[in-house]
Amino acid sequence: MVEIYTDGASRGNPGESAVSSVFVLDNKVLLVFSEYIGFATNNVAEYTAILKSLEKAKERNFKRIKVFSDSLLVVSQLNGRYKVKSKDLMPYFTSIKNILNEFENISFEHVPRESKYTKIADYLCTLILGPK
Repeated sequence: MVEIYTDGASRGNPGESAVSSVFVLDNKVLLVFSEYIGFATNNVAEYTAILKSLEKAKERNFKRIKVFSDSLLVVSQLNGRYKVKSKDLMPYFTSIKNILNEFENISFEHVPRESKYTKIADYLCTLILGPK
């Protein structure tokens, strides 16, 4: 199963934003991705990071994936524990839900910001945006 560690960051909330992900299989990094996404809130950046990661997973025909994020809100919404109340987040939530049927097995899990690969994803965003 491919593990995907994502991060979204904004300098200010909203502010200049970036997303990143680290794809891992058997403790080996397969792919690293990062991108500047313009002006956004932190939650939009977190959702965008997951959406772009799923699109990359689909392009590479990864069928069994586990997505990790340090955003408790986003993971809880994607797992159905929290409702999406923000009209700004709903399009991202809907896009992610629409792509889920492309995968045989997919799950979303919250991880602490200090986890090894999440730290790498965070660092990639920092490279794009500059230090906090």
